[in-house]
Amino acid sequence: MGKGANQQLLNNSGRGQTSSDALSGQANQIYGTLSPQLIQDATNPQGYTKQQLAYMNTASQQSLGGSTGATTGQANLQAARTRNAGGYQGAIASASRANARQLSQNAVGIQGMQANLQQEQRAQALKALQSLYGVSEEDAINYLNSSNTALNAENQGSQGITKGLQGWTQLGMTAAGIGPA
Repeated sequence: MGKGANQQLLNNSGRGQTSSDALSGQANQIYGTLSPQLIQDATNPQGYTKQQLAYMNTASQQSLGGSTGATTGQANLQAARTRNAGGYQGAIASASRANARQLSQNAVGIQGMQANLQQEQRAQALKALQSLYGVSEEDAINYLNSSNTALNAENQGSQGITKGLQGWTQLGMTAAGIGPA
């Protein structure tokens, strides 16, 4: 292998190592920034904010409160029309109980949605943490492998030249009658 090819292989190895070092540095910077946030998200996912939860609960309460008010108003109107004041009290009480049950179910549902969102955030953070380190370092390792390949090629080329020179030297010595035949 010529001196130019040897130098090119060594240059390729150097570029591979430089690229690997640069990518490792970048990966460490990114990892240092993202890792603490992802660890926080994995160990303590936030879910909905307190304000969002309050809005959802308030909307549920207002909706059911309006429904209870409408039921009471309609029953009182019907009682006045029919002049049967006692005939609709059971319906009003029944509607109030049903709305209270629904309000409780809605509150439990909102808490369930909160827990599901937290689990989803936790899973996303863990997945991001798992891939965060491997992707960047994989590229750096590939550059190091290309550096190793270049050095191996240079080494094999040098060994081939040495063996070739040994063979030519031995052949010349044999032809000259020097050494074993």
